[in-house]
Amino acid sequence: MPETAPAFYKIFVKDLERSVDFYGACLGFQEQRRIDAGKFDEVILTPSKQGASVVLCRWKDGRNVDRGNAQGPTGYFVADIDGISAIMIDRGAKAILGPVDYSGMRIAVLADPDGHEIELLSRV
Repeated sequence: MPETAPAFYKIFVKDLERSVDFYGACLGFQEQRRIDAGKFDEVILTPSKQGASVVLCRWKDGRNVDRGNAQGPTGYFVADIDGISAIMIDRGAKAILGPVDYSGMRIAVLADPDGHEIELLSRV
């Protein structure tokens, strides 16, 4: 069986520039490319270290971004959960959980400015 690893996570957002700034400033993602995908625009962000990219998409027709209950948070290992959580909140995120220590990990769950859940993790 071949090895696989996540290549990207694609999420739809209301304001591309705000989201590019949020993921760059809070998690260190860097813009790599912009794509006109017909009905929507994409911005590909890559992590500063090895890992999956985040592809931010915005519908060109201005439709609402609706989130259902079938998707959980995207998770990121970070060194300073408390500091990064504070930066995220300062840039429009909402705290959902923590930061708390749980089962040998420090965990925080936040919602980005569009409501997408982000789980931050580090080993205690």
